[in-house]
Amino acid sequence: MFQVRMRLVPEKNEVRSLDQQYEVTWVGDTPTLAIAAEAQRGQVQTVSKRWTLGGGEDGGLEATETSSFDSSDLKNPLQDTVLGAGWTWRGVITGKL
Repeated sequence: MFQVRMRLVPEKNEVRSLDQQYEVTWVGDTPTLAIAAEAQRGQVQTVSKRWTLGGGEDGGLEATETSSFDSSDLKNPLQDTVLGAGWTWRGVITGKL
């Protein structure tokens, strides 16, 4: 799970941004949510892809991309909007927004 948390600071025309990422997995035949011990906080750049292996037309093994996520696809439009409005985008690493 990836989140971009933002706090508007109108008196400074500033947006403070903090990214949070957690690894989430489904466990068991009847899915139950289990959050892994791995988590990141600060300014995070994430790229993930999921592939499925199957038989190719020539009888060999073939990998097909089934899903893809790049955190910049989410963050860049937010930053562009903030900067385009004449505000400042400030990425914070730790502490409070």
